[in-house]
Amino acid sequence: MFKEFERSFNHFFEECERGFTNELIIAMYCRIYTPGKVVISYKSNVKEMYFIRQGLVEVFNNENDEIQKEKPILYLPKFSYFGDYQILSNLKSNIVFKTLSPNNDDDRSGTAEPMPDIIFMCISKNELLELCDLFPQTAENIKRRSLERRQRFMLQKNTNSKRYKDKIENKKQDQSSTSIDNKNDGAEEMPLDEFYSDEEPENFESQKEDMKMYLNKLNKRIDTLVDALKEADTKMASMKD
Repeated sequence: MFKEFERSFNHFFEECERGFTNELIIAMYCRIYTPGKVVISYKSNVKEMYFIRQGLVEVFNNENDEIQKEKPILYLPKFSYFGDYQILSNLKSNIVFKTLSPNNDDDRSGTAEPMPDIIFMCISKNELLELCDLFPQTAENIKRRSLERRQRFMLQKNTNSKRYKDKIENKKQDQSSTSIDNKNDGAEEMPLDEFYSDEEPENFESQKEDMKMYLNKLNKRIDTLVDALKEADTKMASMKD
């Protein structure tokens, strides 16, 4: 059983040490999703890595940034995996992973055949990171590969991104105004260790700063309210006199 699973996901395990592979497979558990369910939502902290044993997963851009609404940027078939780079680089997910939805037209006409459930084998974030501590060479290998995979995901994300399209259009305009002969279309790959702002996890210091700003605003509102109450008391007292 172990060998069969390892062969099926050889593209993940090929650079892993034997001990890492054995311990990871032993620690895995099964999750079953019905079609059309969100597995990882936008800006969520990823708590599990998913290996697809049965079914298909659709990947979407953030709905507020989509050029074409509800258009998948990628399909992940059986024996694909996801959640790796978010866990290994401590990132939030800026894309959405969802089990394949039934065809809406077929649903309305009543001709849709029931779709099978999507079956995953999963490893928890804590278990995966503990194994990485025990097998540092494997950790280095799978993190490097995960960042290469993330880059491909982000390139696909940009194909349906309003923000990216606007960025490229602005860059083209800037280039045309400075050099007519410059033919660079602006579609540059990001460095592997450079991330988008909606992927960065909130750290304790940023949370403290946010709380300070909130309390300062709250104090100003309270001061304004107290001043208004004092002014009202003064007016009422003068009316009595």
